[in-house]
Amino acid sequence: MKSLSLALLALVGSAAAFPVVDNDGSYGPFLERRQTPKGSGAAPKGSGAAPRPKSGGGNMIAGLVTGMLNSGYGRVPDPAGAAPRVVNLPARIADIAGSKTIKLRYGPYKVPNMGHKNAIGEAGALWNYPDQKIDKPCAGECTILGLNAGLEYPDGSNANIDTGMWLHHFVLFNVGPGRQDATCLNNATSLPHMLIGSSPKGSERLFSSGNERTPAFMPKWNEKNVGYFLRPADKFAFIVDLMNENMEDKVVYLTITYDILNGHPAGYDEMRPVWFDAAQCLTSEVKAPKQDGQFVITAPRWTANFDGEVLGAAGHLHDGGDRITLEADGKLACDSKATYGGDPAFINTKPGMGGGGHHASATEHISHMSICAGPSFLVKTVKKGQAWDLKGYYDYDKYKGMRHEDGAQSNVMGIAIMFVRVKKAVA
Repeated sequence: MKSLSLALLALVGSAAAFPVVDNDGSYGPFLERRQTPKGSGAAPKGSGAAPRPKSGGGNMIAGLVTGMLNSGYGRVPDPAGAAPRVVNLPARIADIAGSKTIKLRYGPYKVPNMGHKNAIGEAGALWNYPDQKIDKPCAGECTILGLNAGLEYPDGSNANIDTGMWLHHFVLFNVGPGRQDATCLNNATSLPHMLIGSSPKGSERLFSSGNERTPAFMPKWNEKNVGYFLRPADKFAFIVDLMNENMEDKVVYLTITYDILNGHPAGYDEMRPVWFDAAQCLTSEVKAPKQDGQFVITAPRWTANFDGEVLGAAGHLHDGGDRITLEADGKLACDSKATYGGDPAFINTKPGMGGGGHHASATEHISHMSICAGPSFLVKTVKKGQAWDLKGYYDYDKYKGMRHEDGAQSNVMGIAIMFVRVKKAVA
């Protein structure tokens, strides 16, 4: 077994490796291939968005990931004629006075073509690219009621599997005073936090999305008077992981559509995120324990370190995944199920486009993960000392996985984000 400290020393010393965790918790071969197909800082005037923080610059690991694995790719200037970076939309929450809906377009990011392989042999991949120049949806205090991610071409059109682009995953961090990551807090090191130049004691993973683009939308979950409170000292950062199945480099924008209220309204409770992960505090990658049939991956147990009321949760899997479950003290709390296809944007009509092959892999990909909220979330409270467990169920007989050109199954993921209401203390 290789320790995380040895893995980081290997990365810093030889610039050769990042750890991929095996399902038994040990560190497998560094930087094994994942689910990858073969082959200024100022906010726009009048937007209300906060200025982007300056990049940390001194983060050696982020520098290696940016400079070695993503050399020549990543964030680039806005192309001529690109759609606006800030789009004010009609309010999606009509019954909450003062609510606003704003779409922010981040990046843009240049993603390599399928003919380009990075230092670990992945083609067409912008790999876990850290970006600390991220606008918030407000400059001062505001409350986030909902948010969802997307991927767009410069002209604002949708970028998805049907045109060869994947929002493989991204992670939104909030870095600021009092921000602590519930599940990595007690780890000596946490690779995702290190990538953005922070730690679990000074930042938290607020939101994430895979290509299925699941929303977190409190009002639609019938949860009222609750939201995520943003403060002036908070700063946003991303880890962005994108895939391009085309033979031409592509430039895309990652988008987040926010539903917000100005300030922190009286009578509102604060929301906290809890991140469950089969490769907790690492790259979220797990080596598939089997090449066919069924298997289950698990996350390290989280012992709850705060009290609250559960608002909802949803899972994230790779192709071949069937469902994610959460259990509290051994009792089923959430069963988040995958849907494949269902929307032409999630169907690859040209398997192996770009000359990569991939003929044994899926053509219909995960388009939806069901949300557990209200009656479908069976455990209503989080209590200190409670034991929470995640399980990710895969079934390659039911759903095809994503295979490499040598026929091996790609690495898999098992993630869920749970949102919890923390009630204000009574004076």
